[in-house]
Amino acid sequence: MHVSAAEFRKNFFQILGQVEQTQEVVVITKRGKPVARLVSVDTGGKKDPLIGALAGLGRTKGDLTEPVVEAAVWELD
Repeated sequence: MHVSAAEFRKNFFQILGQVEQTQEVVVITKRGKPVARLVSVDTGGKKDPLIGALAGLGRTKGDLTEPVVEAAVWELD
């Protein structure tokens, strides 16, 4: 869908709502030439992309409930 800049300014909220509902791309033109494109944001169905982003990437080595045994003894000067 192509919309002139003047029409876009006049009907901004209506066009914004239409893009959100239909996922349609709106090309904004100035004097017949395209200058901008309005697209809906793709969230992939997730509310927050950071939550769970690293799930399954780490591994546990050994038993986390056992005390840590240090092989070296620390010396103070």
